[in-house]
Amino acid sequence: MAKSGTLELQPPPLRNVRSLTGLRFLMSITVFICHVAVVMPVPHVNDVLGLAGSGGTFFLVLSGFALTWSFRGNDTLGWFLGRRLARIWPTLVIAIALPLGFALAAPGTDGGHMIGAALASLFFVQAWIPGVVLESTNPVTWMLSCVVFFYAIFLWVGRFALRRSPRQLAWLAVATLAYGWALRVVLWFAYPPSEPLALDDAAGLTFGIYSPPGRIHEFLFGVLMAAAMRRGMRFRFSVGQVFAVIAVALGVMWVLAGSSVRSAVPHDPLDLVMAPLYACLLAAYTQRELDGRSSLYARPALVSLGKISMGIYLFHFTVIFTIAAMVYPEKQMVDFFLDPVTPVNAHWLWAAVGLAISLLVGWLAHRYYEDPIERRIRAFLDARSGRGTPAAVPRPAAEKPGLVGSSSSEST
Repeated sequence: MAKSGTLELQPPPLRNVRSLTGLRFLMSITVFICHVAVVMPVPHVNDVLGLAGSGGTFFLVLSGFALTWSFRGNDTLGWFLGRRLARIWPTLVIAIALPLGFALAAPGTDGGHMIGAALASLFFVQAWIPGVVLESTNPVTWMLSCVVFFYAIFLWVGRFALRRSPRQLAWLAVATLAYGWALRVVLWFAYPPSEPLALDDAAGLTFGIYSPPGRIHEFLFGVLMAAAMRRGMRFRFSVGQVFAVIAVALGVMWVLAGSSVRSAVPHDPLDLVMAPLYACLLAAYTQRELDGRSSLYARPALVSLGKISMGIYLFHFTVIFTIAAMVYPEKQMVDFFLDPVTPVNAHWLWAAVGLAISLLVGWLAHRYYEDPIERRIRAFLDARSGRGTPAAVPRPAAEKPGLVGSSSSEST
């Protein structure tokens, strides 16, 4: 590792960890299940479905891990951001415009507010505006405001992390976890979970939970874990062992489902519990492929589904909220979060319809819109920068054929 301003990095043993792409599909499905549990709850098992509510956490941890794993150290900020926005922005335009059209056509809509919120989403500042964080025409786009900010600081963060020893990275992970919990405790004191959460008083709480300062610890968990593995740490726990710990953690959270801290979505500490566990899960899958073994999420079908996960994520809420709005026309979007509907068995059918439509829309968007535009933009950026296609990384002797390919972060 060079001590000068230029970071000299050895390439990772595997440039493409296929399981990371397959796991993106798992992430999109967990987010879908979480939102179904909010807008179309089902009897008896809704508390269990609500345990999937950390899909956004999974996405942020995965983003930090994948970017750090494939980081080469010679990126410029413009080239780095341009290539990642080539994937996000074209699909985001449609994901915002479509529900905006629905909202403006509805009677009684504050058109000016909705257009302003849509523009905030479009230019990735939604999560920085307390009154708009969850009020966009497509509320899940708050995540992209956070992601783009993390992209903007990643070149500094990635270089810093990759200059640290595994022991130093472990202490940084402890500090990161402490930051996340300290922030949540402060918010619990400011907005007591035992008291009813009024919409007019929720702006500060939602900003504290859904803004980049409120989610950066999740991204950093991924960065720190990938950096430790690139600096020589071998992850010694198997995928099965990590899943067992995750099952125990989710079981404890299910037992606590009736407690005040889990009474409202913004109060729930599920994301803080799951973020370090998700980092361990990504490390376990990566170590498995480093050891020359494949996994369920490295199979072609799940890798293909992982590639359409951005479309599933960006369009699924519009799909299920449209269905929910037809079933409950008297409710506004925020009402589903702050004043939940009664669980009924009919929601199973509506959820299945919503999932089928979301998968179809995600595939169509990726196949005919997202992927072609992304390829053109990235080719243009590569030509302008003179970088071209990066040279292939030699496979280590223990690696099986077919595991080396394009960088895993290119899909993040």
